[in-house]
Formats: sequence, C-alpha cells, structure tokens
Amino acid sequence: SKFGLVGFTQAIMLDLRKYGIKVSTIMPGSVATHFNNHTPSEADAWKIQPEDIGELVVDLLQMNPRTLPSKIEVRPSKPGKG
Repeated sequence: SKFGLVGFTQAIMLDLRKYGIKVSTIMPGSVATHFNNHTPSEADAWKIQPEDIGELVVDLLQMNPRTLPSKIEVRPSKPGKG
C-alpha cells in the first residue's frame, strides 16, 4: 500500500541521511501512462505527463546538497472531466 511504502522510505531516509544519502518519496496523482494496458489519448491531456515526473526527478538531483525534500505530492493542475 502507499502508506506502507511512504513509511518504509521515511525510515530509510532517516537512517541514511547521516551518510549523505538522500531518499525522497514522489507521490504523483493521475499520470498518462500505459498502466493496465491503457493507451493514453487526448482525453488524458489533463493528466500529468511522464516527462513531468522525469523533470521533477532531475530537479531533485540538482537541488542544493543541504536540502532534503523527503515527500513530494504532485497533482494535475486541472482536474479531469468526470
């Protein structure tokens, strides 16, 4: 479950940061992916794109070494029609 994964990564983060190792949890909302054999279409345009998450990871890697974003929740800026 998501709760278990967040707790696990938080425990790892607390244990490893004394060695300068950073652990961050990224929790994306709806992402336009091929998950469950779904082919993204124009109807998914409101969703986060996979490259948006990739850019977030690059930004995390380029942050100042004295910072540690431990949990990041990312949501689409506009909700889907439903």
